[in-house]
Amino acid sequence: MAVSKYIDFVDLVDGWSEQSGELPLLTLRRICDGAISGHFPEGTFVLPNGEPIDLLELYWAMKREIGAHAPIDRDYGTKLINRIIVSKSGIRRFCEQHGVELPPGVRSLKSSLRRLVGKPRHLGPPDCPGGPAAAVRREAIDWATAGLDTSEYLIAAAQHSIERAPERELDPCRDHGPKIEAGDEPGQPAKPGEHGREWKIVDTAARPAFEVITEPVQVFDSQSRRSAGRPPGSGSYQAGDLELVEEMRADILAGKHTSIAAAARARVSRAAGFGSEASKEKRLTTRYSERYPA
Repeated sequence: MAVSKYIDFVDLVDGWSEQSGELPLLTLRRICDGAISGHFPEGTFVLPNGEPIDLLELYWAMKREIGAHAPIDRDYGTKLINRIIVSKSGIRRFCEQHGVELPPGVRSLKSSLRRLVGKPRHLGPPDCPGGPAAAVRREAIDWATAGLDTSEYLIAAAQHSIERAPERELDPCRDHGPKIEAGDEPGQPAKPGEHGREWKIVDTAARPAFEVITEPVQVFDSQSRRSAGRPPGSGSYQAGDLELVEEMRADILAGKHTSIAAAARARVSRAAGFGSEASKEKRLTTRYSERYPA
């Protein structure tokens, strides 16, 4: 029988906690601090179907579990933690790089022999002081990306809304000068350049000295465009987003998706805007947390 390449996340927390003698919640915090700081290889934390975990969402779930504030529903965070599985190869890489004893369920004959040569410095994951700062940077990047996508949308909307009026509409008499000059009426011999000069005189006299022809420009008032209750940088898609949020809510309650990010990811193709799929997913995730706070 093939040995599984993964271990349940809760078993990892309990195993390291028992091995090191640390409290389970402290071990949970240290693992999540290390994950958000990039100390675990990419793809270490996944769902049973292989879907990758949003590490910021995992960090929020940990914060709710230990009793701290985070923009995520506590029940949802607990379910997420219970669903996650962890790659054993990712755990081994983490332990090798940080001198940590392998937890139960991940050890092998090779690791036992290696332990005889060099004893690990830690029986469990060490403290990671940079975890909170890494989480703040990750949140800032996500919000900045969403704001940039919103700016790109507004610029594109402005470019499409500005209609360039034809020159003849701005000056309907301008095209008649060449026609008069090219005319060849009977009894009136053509004098090249004469009518053209006369037209320029009439044209100049008809215009005030201060006249400046400008193209109509639509001015966007960011305050008037921003609907009540819409946070800055989230774009002008609130109505459409809320419809998708209700669908996400129904799917999560029905068990079709195990995370808010997964439900949002399934709907990025229907989300409005010109942004990337990642920014749309984050926007829908934020909308969901705002509409259904803990």
